[in-house]
Amino acid sequence: MMDHSDEWKSLWPISSVHSPPLLLPQTTITTTIGPLFFTPQTHHHIFTLPSTPTQIPPYPSLTPSRFLHKSSSSILPSTATSVSPQLLSSVSSNPEQLLTHNCLQLLRCPGTDSTLAFFPTGPNSDRVGFVVLSVEDSRLTVVGDYGETEVCSFKDGFVHRIVKISVSPLADYGYGSGENYDSIIIGYLLVSTTNSVHYYNIRIRMEHSGNITPRLELVDHKSFKSSVLVHACWSPHIPEESLVLLDNGDLYLFDLDSFSGPTMPSQRLTGKKVKVLWEEYVGVEKGSWLSCDFSWHPRIFVVVRSSSVFLVDARSETYSIIPLLKHGTEDATNDRFLVFSVVGPDRFYFALASNHMLFLCDIRKPMMPVLRWAHNVANPSYIFVSSLSELRSLCEDDTYNWASEAGYGILLSSFWNREYSLFCYGPPGPDSSTFYAWGLPSDLSLGTHECRCGSCLVKEDFSKDKLPVWINWQQKKDFVLGFGILDEEVSSKLFEPDNFGGFAVITLMASGNLELQRYHASWDYSQTSEKCHVDQSFDLEDYVLFETGEEGYKYRKVFQYLKLDWLDGYLNSDLNRILSINLYKNSDNDVPRNASFSQEFHECICRSLKEYSSGGAHVSINIIDIFKDVYLPTSIHEIALRSVWANLPKKVLRLAFSTYLDLPNVPAKLKNVPFEFLEVPCEQPSLPPFFFRVPSSRSGKWSEKHKPSDHLVGPITPIPFLMAYHKTLMLKADNRPADSEINLECDKVTRVANEVIGSESQSFNDHTVSLADDNEDALHSSNNLQHFSSYKTRATMDGSDFEDEKHSNILFRVGQKDEKEIFDSGCLLQFKFKKQNTSFGEKEKKFYKIYKRQFSDFKQKFDRYQAYLTESNIASHE
Repeated sequence: MMDHSDEWKSLWPISSVHSPPLLLPQTTITTTIGPLFFTPQTHHHIFTLPSTPTQIPPYPSLTPSRFLHKSSSSILPSTATSVSPQLLSSVSSNPEQLLTHNCLQLLRCPGTDSTLAFFPTGPNSDRVGFVVLSVEDSRLTVVGDYGETEVCSFKDGFVHRIVKISVSPLADYGYGSGENYDSIIIGYLLVSTTNSVHYYNIRIRMEHSGNITPRLELVDHKSFKSSVLVHACWSPHIPEESLVLLDNGDLYLFDLDSFSGPTMPSQRLTGKKVKVLWEEYVGVEKGSWLSCDFSWHPRIFVVVRSSSVFLVDARSETYSIIPLLKHGTEDATNDRFLVFSVVGPDRFYFALASNHMLFLCDIRKPMMPVLRWAHNVANPSYIFVSSLSELRSLCEDDTYNWASEAGYGILLSSFWNREYSLFCYGPPGPDSSTFYAWGLPSDLSLGTHECRCGSCLVKEDFSKDKLPVWINWQQKKDFVLGFGILDEEVSSKLFEPDNFGGFAVITLMASGNLELQRYHASWDYSQTSEKCHVDQSFDLEDYVLFETGEEGYKYRKVFQYLKLDWLDGYLNSDLNRILSINLYKNSDNDVPRNASFSQEFHECICRSLKEYSSGGAHVSINIIDIFKDVYLPTSIHEIALRSVWANLPKKVLRLAFSTYLDLPNVPAKLKNVPFEFLEVPCEQPSLPPFFFRVPSSRSGKWSEKHKPSDHLVGPITPIPFLMAYHKTLMLKADNRPADSEINLECDKVTRVANEVIGSESQSFNDHTVSLADDNEDALHSSNNLQHFSSYKTRATMDGSDFEDEKHSNILFRVGQKDEKEIFDSGCLLQFKFKKQNTSFGEKEKKFYKIYKRQFSDFKQKFDRYQAYLTESNIASHE
């Protein structure tokens, strides 16, 4: 017979299995517990911050592989290849990790109807901002700096963004001394960044008018240079104490009461390190440190990792560690813990949420959760635990007073995904100490101006789907950054008592609005709001959650749109079809066929083809002819592109080169957009696309005084388009993309190159090259025009050699045809002499040999050059 003792009943998760043993029946809830659903009742806008309270650094939702092109089989490893993984590791893949804490903290001012609200502010969320919430004539008003127009903030900002803020109220407060004689300290403020904690006194001064003036007084700060701060929290037992957890597992205990502060400037806040040896309990366990908090005793702590929970007893010199929960004990081996919070005034219990489960645990019963729920909150980031009496305050009906005093509510939140789920629990009756789940989890709508009915939810999902993939929908929606529940006494002066009670919450929105919303307990689970159902707009606005700069754009915005259908066709290997369709549509206005042919272009092309072609200007250029134009180290891919360019018909090439005056008309809206093409050097023969092009003097910005140049410029049309246009003119039916044809040309160049190099060098399949001609007799070497050598560049990616034949195989000339080419030997620049009658006699040869010998000796003694030859597998035979 199955054992249903209290210890084993928690093995069945609530809302995951049918009729779990620890789920209180609905009849009991109706008769003794009361309503557990909370629906919005009233809403008030109370203040708008002058700037967004917290902004996220600009980071697109696309992964780095989308905006940094990583190396593939056709592209050599580049800087993007190394930057991409570094970016993945150093920057969050999504910004939600910056919103893992409640950005709003409330502190009641004792003896008044005022409440202080603290939150991050500033362009980088690096300042502490605060305002005063006061009740006047049953209305909540906000007082900041300079009245109601600015936010009060501490004068000095931090180096890093604020990660978390928390307050510690003082039960016993008194007036200060000296310059602070008329002010009192009502609490402490803790502000944490990624590597530092900052402590403040919260002071208020009572004015004769009854208003209060708050002020922050910096006590001290502590920086951790070699570690990252994971979590920091106040002690509920001793208000001046706080606990800090670092990413290496170190714990520090800070006590403000033992710190003299400004009276002793030489004293610094150091803190006491809790000497805990984690190796025995953590070892090689995967996971990271997550959170920490005080338990029932000031020296007993609960420390949480993403894979386990520990109790640290530091009451004696010999610290003891007790494991409280580990993966595997809760049937969630593929899960990890995300958020944690201590529960209840006695602090014997704690709530812990993972990706899919919520656990309620008792430190007196390790490894056995008291309750467990299955939740649907995506990436929960915050847990708020409150007594049910606080959630059902101002209640007229006292039928369920017992349940309100004995029950608790756990609000599991995901600020980034705008999801909030409430889990209620407590004993089944006044005489029981066993905890049961009071009903199934219910959703709570903290967002304002929203209707959560099924129809509105579906419409909202459709509106999100319409956004481009590089835009987060959170940038377009106003959502909650933080919230706090108003004190019951303050709330009673704003709202009338309700039948079953309720609570008032202050929310800080991403738009910078502070909102006041009243929720009331109800038996009805309906999330429909008649007003919001009618008024709700699904046209997503931009709330500028992402950081765009410190000040707005001051000038008139003019948007210019470009048609990228040609680019889209090329990327999808569909350029031939798109070009054919466009030519068919524009057949009556066939500009490319009837355009005038520039005489200068005709002479330039014919002279080059005649110079390099072994069969004359009217015969196609062979690959062996292309080698005549290779002087500097050139890749196989680049030689293949020159071959493709040189063999295009002249009527196709004319579309790639033009003068500025003959360029197509630019649309009026793009007239002021500067554009520039390189000028084609027609003085000396070279093959298209003319490697030695020069920039023009004024780009595309010409005037009546400065006329555009009459030189040929280009290419103005990319080679894939020209290849597709050539196919269309020839009525070729194949739809082979241009990149595939270029790859085939690369294969041809590789075969010819291996034949040309022959005995002068090894083939491209080897990593060696002969430099035998790099000597003083280079001038008298073979008159063979095709005197080349090769080498293969080496690149590694992810620890292995990267192979890309068409880009890594480099061809270069090592023998000189005549004296004019001598100056190119061993130089990355090529000299082009405009005058052909340059004299190079015996005297010049003598000096050349001297310089060549000196340069050879320099290379032999240059360690880095020799190391380069060794690493590149280049054998030098000087």
